[in-house]
Amino acid sequence: MDLKNKVKKEDFVVKIKKKNLLIILAVIAIIAIVFMVKPYLQKNKISVADSSDIIVLNDIRCKECDVTSVITQLKNAFPDFVVSEIDYMDEEGKGIYEASNLTALPAILFKDNVKDNANYTQVGNYLEQKGDFLSLRIGASFDPAGEVCDNEIDDDSNGKTDCEDESCKTNPACMETICNDEKDDEGDGLVDCDDPDCEKSWQCMPKTDKPEVELFVMSQCPYGTQIEKGMLPAAILLGDKIDFSVKFVYYAMHGEKEIKEQTLQYCIQKEYNDKYFDYLACFLKEGNTDDCLKEVELNGKMDTCIAETDAQFKITEKFNDKSTWLGSYPPFDIDKELNEKYDIAGSPGLVINGAVASASRDSASLLDAICTGFIEKPEECSQQLSSTSPSPGFGFEGTGSASTATCG
Repeated sequence: MDLKNKVKKEDFVVKIKKKNLLIILAVIAIIAIVFMVKPYLQKNKISVADSSDIIVLNDIRCKECDVTSVITQLKNAFPDFVVSEIDYMDEEGKGIYEASNLTALPAILFKDNVKDNANYTQVGNYLEQKGDFLSLRIGASFDPAGEVCDNEIDDDSNGKTDCEDESCKTNPACMETICNDEKDDEGDGLVDCDDPDCEKSWQCMPKTDKPEVELFVMSQCPYGTQIEKGMLPAAILLGDKIDFSVKFVYYAMHGEKEIKEQTLQYCIQKEYNDKYFDYLACFLKEGNTDDCLKEVELNGKMDTCIAETDAQFKITEKFNDKSTWLGSYPPFDIDKELNEKYDIAGSPGLVINGAVASASRDSASLLDAICTGFIEKPEECSQQLSSTSPSPGFGFEGTGSASTATCG
């Protein structure tokens, strides 16, 4: 190799070495900057809470904590606000939960700027101070620090998982909650009413050859008429195989018209019980008492019964004497003792064989509920009735939801 080529080669090596050195120095500089800036960034980083006007703090482990509808309402009411969701299991979520002294989730947390918003009046009465936030009262009940009873994790770190944990004993996931499905829902070897969990369930009521079915309503209550429309096909189908009666709540929310109608229906059941279903079916169409009395041809003993019943229970007397009223409503004492016995709180209420029952208001569900009370179910219990809930109020047209709404 000549001298000229040798010099060029050495220059090239020197240039390469210088380039590598510059790269190494650049990397070292970047690392140094990161280490210098990182503490500052961590200290001053913008959190989800900092950039939000409303925080929805929830826990992904909670299956009953769906607040989707609430979030939609918040976004509609406060369209200019930033609404953010934070999970309790995130570090920031736990920090907010502890700093705000919360005791349950989900939590809807507002910043103070909500007070300056035009729609503040929609939520103001339901807010309470929690740390730096205003918390919306929504009846939250999930304890994120407690044991979640169906996730196969020892959430509270006490060495016991799910149903093994004492705190889960009354949790539905660890109980026989469906007491008439002929299944061992919790896997303890005990089925339905053989399980102590079902001891107080209405479905484990005493069984009889002829179940007694008592339906408590207010005659003008839309939810009372709703369940009556659902009950009629079931009661007519079972006929004299059950002891069925309509009873009345011990106070009237719908004025003198309701009181007179209930006294009338009481007397129809007492004097002309074989015509009661015909009358009730007519009354539930439009609530027209006079037309239904003519259609069913009820007369004779009715006036006497109504007068005697009114005198016995002092119905008109108490209606005229507001000192006897229960708040804003006059008493209706015909079935008062039974109301107290079963703790009837409004219209409707269903009692089967002395047990307060719970059922949807469609005919199929009500037939199933009644048939639960038989020792030996008759063939009628296998009949298919409508599973569509009637509409609230008068009229057989339309449908309603399987609502638990009541008058009371």
